[in-house]
Amino acid sequence: MSVINTPRHDGADKHAANCAAHEHAVSNTAAFDDAPFQTAAAPANDLVSVMKLHVAERPDQLAVRFLVDGDTDAHELTYAALDVRARRLAAVLRQHGAPNDRVLLMLPSGLDYVVSFFACQYAGMIAVPAYPPEAQQSGHIERLRRMSGDCMARLAVVERASQASLAALNHEIGLNSATLVSPDESSDDGFCIERAEPDGIAFLQYTSGSTASPKGVIVSHANLCANVSAMSRGMGCRAGDRMFSWLPLYHDMGLIGSVLMPVLCGFQVTLISPLHFLERPARWLAGIARERATVTGGPDFAYRLCTDRVRDAQLAGLDLSSLRVAFCGSEPIRQTTLDGFAARFSAHGLDPRAMYACYGLAEATLFLTGVEVGTGSPETRFSASALAQPSPIARAVAANNERDDDSKAVVGCGVTAFGHELAIVDARTGERLPERHVGEIWCGGPSITHGYWQNPEATAAVFLEDAPGFRGRWLRTGDLGFVDGGQLFFCGRRKDMIVLRGENVYPQDLETMLADRVEWLRRGRITAFPVEAADGAEAIGVAAEVPRGRARQVSPETIFDAIAAALGDAFHYEAALILLLEPGDLPRTSSGKLQRSACVAAWQSGALVPFAVRDSRFAPTQGAAMGALASNTKDGALTPTAQVIARVWSEVLDVPTPCASDDFFALGGRSLLAAKVASRLRAQFGREVPVGLLFSHPKLCVLADALDKRWVVPSHDASTVAALTRRAEGERGEAPLSLPQERLWVLWQLDPDSPAYNISAALAMNGPLYGDAVQSALDALVHRHEMLRTRFDDSGDAPRQLIAPVEDLAAVRNAWHWETVDARNLTDDAFNAQLRRLAREPFDLTRGPLFRATLFIRDDERHVLHFVMHHIVGDGWSINVLLRDFAACYRAAQQGAEQALNALPALAIQYADYAAWQRERFAIHGGAQLDAQLDYWRGRLAGYDTLLDLPTLHERGRPYEPRAARVGAHIPAALASRLESLARAENATLFMVLLAAFAALLSRYSGAQDVAIAVPVAGRDRLETEPLIGFFVNTLAMRASVKGAKPFATLLREVRDDSIDAQANADVPFERVVAALHSGRRAGGSPLAQIKFVLHDEFDTALDLDSVHCALIDADASDARFELALDVLREGDHGLRCVFAYAAELYDDAFVAQFARHYVSLLEQAVDTPRCAIGELRLDDEEAANSASPVAGAYAL
Repeated sequence: MSVINTPRHDGADKHAANCAAHEHAVSNTAAFDDAPFQTAAAPANDLVSVMKLHVAERPDQLAVRFLVDGDTDAHELTYAALDVRARRLAAVLRQHGAPNDRVLLMLPSGLDYVVSFFACQYAGMIAVPAYPPEAQQSGHIERLRRMSGDCMARLAVVERASQASLAALNHEIGLNSATLVSPDESSDDGFCIERAEPDGIAFLQYTSGSTASPKGVIVSHANLCANVSAMSRGMGCRAGDRMFSWLPLYHDMGLIGSVLMPVLCGFQVTLISPLHFLERPARWLAGIARERATVTGGPDFAYRLCTDRVRDAQLAGLDLSSLRVAFCGSEPIRQTTLDGFAARFSAHGLDPRAMYACYGLAEATLFLTGVEVGTGSPETRFSASALAQPSPIARAVAANNERDDDSKAVVGCGVTAFGHELAIVDARTGERLPERHVGEIWCGGPSITHGYWQNPEATAAVFLEDAPGFRGRWLRTGDLGFVDGGQLFFCGRRKDMIVLRGENVYPQDLETMLADRVEWLRRGRITAFPVEAADGAEAIGVAAEVPRGRARQVSPETIFDAIAAALGDAFHYEAALILLLEPGDLPRTSSGKLQRSACVAAWQSGALVPFAVRDSRFAPTQGAAMGALASNTKDGALTPTAQVIARVWSEVLDVPTPCASDDFFALGGRSLLAAKVASRLRAQFGREVPVGLLFSHPKLCVLADALDKRWVVPSHDASTVAALTRRAEGERGEAPLSLPQERLWVLWQLDPDSPAYNISAALAMNGPLYGDAVQSALDALVHRHEMLRTRFDDSGDAPRQLIAPVEDLAAVRNAWHWETVDARNLTDDAFNAQLRRLAREPFDLTRGPLFRATLFIRDDERHVLHFVMHHIVGDGWSINVLLRDFAACYRAAQQGAEQALNALPALAIQYADYAAWQRERFAIHGGAQLDAQLDYWRGRLAGYDTLLDLPTLHERGRPYEPRAARVGAHIPAALASRLESLARAENATLFMVLLAAFAALLSRYSGAQDVAIAVPVAGRDRLETEPLIGFFVNTLAMRASVKGAKPFATLLREVRDDSIDAQANADVPFERVVAALHSGRRAGGSPLAQIKFVLHDEFDTALDLDSVHCALIDADASDARFELALDVLREGDHGLRCVFAYAAELYDDAFVAQFARHYVSLLEQAVDTPRCAIGELRLDDEEAANSASPVAGAYAL
């Protein structure tokens, strides 16, 4: 009979014996750190009484801390302060409701969430943990609608700033009759009930488990107090412990395991937002080290995320030795996850014995079993074939038998919690099973909750009262497992089990194997589930997400075959159904668990739309037809023009072939990618394709129709693309300047000693580097790109480029500068100062060289490669090309210098070819095309001569030194995602949203209603220019009319329309526009626009230098070309990084830091309430996100 740890209250002697045994087991862990042991537990059986005791005994002790920025900006509550705030909010709740009313907590993680939860308890109301609604996330809205409808919430606690936007969603969420309350509302009188009844409902924990719709688990005060006490005992928690957690508070593991356990047991917890953890997983580890945390925890994926994504550079000085318990639960635990995390971070003080596997579920409040503290999670292996039998009996095998095909690791989840009991039961007969027999896990004890809210049928199905052989209240978990040596081993969900030819197949085994063996699938986003075959027998189904880049690289058939081969090789199984999905489409619960059984139903109902399907349950011909249909599941046939567009979109956007109704921006399109699409379409069709057409016609079928109609018009049909070809070899020694170069040539002549137009990059390289190969690779780069061996001459009628021929070795050597510097003895400050000095050394454009490279040796394993070039020979895009080509040449150079020269295919054209082509293009018909664009800018900027009246340190009349300073600000990934959603809703791009917000903020600060902002554009609208190093950038002056009464959404649409028009007229050089408008260059500043805005793309490739790890480091020491410039950098999953560069002699540091905070705050408000008037957007400093910081850090490539 499998019953472990059964101390029930029906026998005092038995209870005392089990208690003593448990205390002995836990107290043995005192040797873990030789600290005195004192178990922490909840001192009463209702939350209100527990809090009153703590407030009386430890009023000034810190209870909860929240790091607003995820790092160091701490907001804190002592027990007394938490009590006061909870009482005041409780009084407000009681003003609007009555005891046992449900209160929906729609808040982000933070102190307000904790206060609001306890306010519900003080008010005698029932808390319903939830999260803020995401207007653009239909899944969030639907889940909130079901929750609010099920619990019939009387009140909802929502941040004040979100209440206006929530009003628009009230009907969708079902909150029409609910009163909205802000967590900062209070009544001076306060309110608190005397005590709560132990069986009274504390809160409803909504869970969909992994197979069903949300159900509200009824958690009583007694359930909570029993469970946190059992958890605290099981984990050996003690007075003086410190918890550190990022877990979301709407989830039971976050609310109970990371807040209620420490607060009710009397020790401190420090919280950060889950978004901050996901943005940078290293924050979790850094927080543990900084706070000297002793207890933390998370699900399996979080430990895996840290092991995989935290870089060595982020671990410098990290000390995890304080950590005594790192619990892991909430989802199936992998032995490789625990071992990998312990191994990766043991060098930083982590004791592997801290790893603490546990098992539980919401219906048992949270915690049910856990390993013995201080033992870690040693590997336990069992026979896979034995577990696959129809009536499986676990058979242990030696732990070192991992290479045995019949051996599989199963993580032990420990012994039953104090005061509870567990049994393994035959689900068909209801009889208990002996040890090592696999069956359904049943559990009993004071943590077993009261059932599901208003759902007696579901309650009766899983909550049992005095069932035969089971005295008292028991819970059928629906999980499979077995007990060995008193320890529970979890095998999976009973409903998810696949029975194949009489054998049990565990879906987790298939999913883990496929993740390891099929490179095209997204790890952690693979499910296996049972399906019905054509003959009625059970078969295997697989659904998997495929990263967009991978989906473009291979055909669905290749992925299907790889899955089939992996299943056949590892298990001799076949998959009857395979669904390939877009990233994010796999059904999951609110806590991130896979919903395996939901996949087939969602697919059959049309709610889940794969981009490819293989269904071999049908006859071969029918299955083949379904496979063909999968290539365009959502739409019908495409026209010839649409087919070309679809291929180009697929290539540029890294998506599977889109269908007729797909939207360019919804698929991830943005301005720079639109330019790439336009250039490829020009190459495919041989006709002009204005990039603005993608903005005005974003749907694929509409764009195809627009192009077909455009080319029917004779004038447009004649507008074929002039060929951009390589000039004759006899003409290659010199070339005219391009139009953009002409502008920089004039500026250099005005101030030849200025470093304002130097651009630099510094590449930190850690690992065994071959210096000779570095020089050979750079030499190959200089041979490959003419601009790196170019200087300029003005001795003739017009300035011209002079290019050193590759045949003249001496000329090539003199055309660029190379040196190696021993910097082993330099301090970091001295080294950084040297980088800045080199970056600011001026260039002589007439003598050259205009490209410098220096290799600094920091030690045997650390090097820094520093590049500097003049802007006239390169731009930001060129840096990306330079790094990518350098990596390819370096890998080849390790085999020899000759191999480096041939590492890359020859370029079709060079920059000088482009410059000559551009001159010829605009000379056609007397320069009519250029004149037409110039006329556009004359009309667009006519009458603009506004100098924005921003608060400066002195009058602008006198010249100032252009020394630049910088302030950074962070836009979290969640906010960036919402900004992207707003852009799609308005048929715009993220660039347009950010630019509109920047213009609005400049207007608010200056009082001007007419704002012009300089916006650089890439200028590479020809496919042939993409792999070149050269100066293609042009600057556009974007003018915006900003009035206080104008809604932000209206301003965004105007910015969108202006951006489209500007893109169509982006060839005329900025200086020619300035001259045409007679707008002079101001003292120390730039003409026409004193402010600049740029949205940069991520680097599009990871540098591969074999065993050398690379990271870009900040080496920008350029002067301020504009008074104030905002550069926004995409950082993938980390969101957006804003860098505000400004003339340090003109603006005060504090002003720019405040401006940066207000920019993030304005974006938050604009995305919450896009219809709000610009003048009503708040700029209250205390409410702005305090995310401004000095610019620093390294960026992994």
